[in-house]
Amino acid sequence: MLASHPKPGRVLLAVLLATLTIFGGLVLGITLKLRERLREQVLRREAEAIHAVALMQMGARDRFAALEGEDGTESLFAAVLESSRLRGVMAVQLFDAKGELREALPPAIEESVGPHWWPAAPDRPEARFIPRGSLGLISPLLVTRKTRNVRVPLLDIAVPLRVGEPSASPVGVARYWIDGTPVAAELAGIDRSLALPSGIAFLGGSLLVGLVVAWASSRLAEANRQLVEQSADLLRANQELDFAAKTGALGAISAHLIHGLKNPLAGIEGFVTETAAGGTEAVGGDACRAAVETTRRLRLLVNEVIAVLRDETEGGGDYGVPVAEVIEAARRRAVPLAEQTGVTLTATAEPGVEITGRAANLAGLVLSNLLANAIEALPRRGHVNLEARRVEAGAEFLVSDSGPGLPHAVKDALFRPVRSAKRGGGGMGLAISHRLAKHAGGDLQLVRSGQQGTTFRLIVPTVVATVNAV
Repeated sequence: MLASHPKPGRVLLAVLLATLTIFGGLVLGITLKLRERLREQVLRREAEAIHAVALMQMGARDRFAALEGEDGTESLFAAVLESSRLRGVMAVQLFDAKGELREALPPAIEESVGPHWWPAAPDRPEARFIPRGSLGLISPLLVTRKTRNVRVPLLDIAVPLRVGEPSASPVGVARYWIDGTPVAAELAGIDRSLALPSGIAFLGGSLLVGLVVAWASSRLAEANRQLVEQSADLLRANQELDFAAKTGALGAISAHLIHGLKNPLAGIEGFVTETAAGGTEAVGGDACRAAVETTRRLRLLVNEVIAVLRDETEGGGDYGVPVAEVIEAARRRAVPLAEQTGVTLTATAEPGVEITGRAANLAGLVLSNLLANAIEALPRRGHVNLEARRVEAGAEFLVSDSGPGLPHAVKDALFRPVRSAKRGGGGMGLAISHRLAKHAGGDLQLVRSGQQGTTFRLIVPTVVATVNAV
């Protein structure tokens, strides 16, 4: 079954939205950073302008001869008042080097303003912009019924005051409250000037990203179409391979049936010929008993093949079968032939080993061929042993005999059709058995063949190995 995948259109839409979100966040971050720096420059400019005026007033030493006072606070405040004549200054405060409020104008600001926001005795002027400031922040006297809820932009500027050299420590801090309307207009203009290029950059980048995603969408759609076609072709190929495997198994099973029918049919033909000739053995002798036994073997062979064909076509061979049952069934089928030829047949099986029903049926066909070949190749008083056990690769069946070994022609063309040296043989038994072993999911191998005898090994998967493989 083919795995389901999300539609390419949805994937690309998600990618597009994610890309635009990241790009928009990047543009916004850069814009806000630039906006912050520009606002800092504007505020620094305003603070330095006020600072320059304050220093100029402080430098006019001849105008403030009263600096010889006790602490110079009055002279400092006089200089601050001179600088407060600048346009827009609404209130001033004077703090000493310790940060304590010494003078204020209007006086009520002394009560309405809390601790200042800059460090004590700053080294450079500082400015703070309040977009929506209240007049009550400067002086409650400025607040009326009409202006109670009025919000105006304010500039809060702190300027260090020095006497003497510019590098001297500040002797105080002047705080100016200034009308921030011009600065608010300038900042708004900066925002507008940044918004336009930022918007253009975002729209242009979005358009570019959209074009790239559209191109990628077309490529992905084409790749997806090819993938769907290849998946359909692969599915058809798998179905054809499965059909070919099933037909191949059916062919091997049919070949096994035909191969097994040859000798029994020849025996029945001999019996019919004897009967037609009126021989005495035809009625109650060995010929009659051989015909009965041959007929029984034919019936068992046909029933066995029918069971295998049913499992192959209907797929009903997933149940477990102990190898001991497979060994016993193969032994029972071979006993009549062994007794007829005077060959000793033994069989053993390791308990607790199971294979699937389908593998058991096919293994039974293979073992029948191997046992028949071994028995027919042995002289009287020969010995054939059938054994089953568990190995790492699965279940192993060993068919061993005490014969002289395989002919050279058979060993040279092992598991391929050859000219049989046996009377009435077709030379197809081992080739068919090898095919059946492959269809069972296993393998058939020649372990040894020589003067000490011949051993074939059939390996098929066990039930546990088959389940794990799936």
